[in-house]
Amino acid sequence: MKNAEELMADFPHLEYKFEPLMPDKLKGLYNDEIIYLNPSQSPEELTGTIAEEIGHYLTTVGNIIDQDTNLKRKQERLARDIGATLVVSPSDIIDCYENGCKTIDDCVTHLAVTKQVFEDAISYYARRFNGIKTENGYTIFFRENGTVGVLKVF
Repeated sequence: MKNAEELMADFPHLEYKFEPLMPDKLKGLYNDEIIYLNPSQSPEELTGTIAEEIGHYLTTVGNIIDQDTNLKRKQERLARDIGATLVVSPSDIIDCYENGCKTIDDCVTHLAVTKQVFEDAISYYARRFNGIKTENGYTIFFRENGTVGVLKVF
């Protein structure tokens, strides 16, 4: 689990600008190695926004602001998925389990992320690992609906 500051430190060559004039519905925007951020976000939202915009830096080609083609929508989905995995890893899911998290809301609170980011990460892992991943003596069951189960192997 990474917070906003850790994400920015991982990508120090990008510039991060808080833009108070951004429309409320626009949380962030990536353009030419600058990530513009709406300052009126909770810390959890800000972490998710920075992660998604870094996902755009890593994956997006061209201007996809208008989501008017399948290619642009796929690029948006990929950036969101990559961003979510920067914040919520399979190890973080194991950490939630070990810390007694029983619900998605418990995990979201423990990891200090939004529910949307958590569910995006789980959905991505469900597709990537075909629903199941074994790691460090745990079996993690990822479901595309954003839910997850953990089984500790003794």
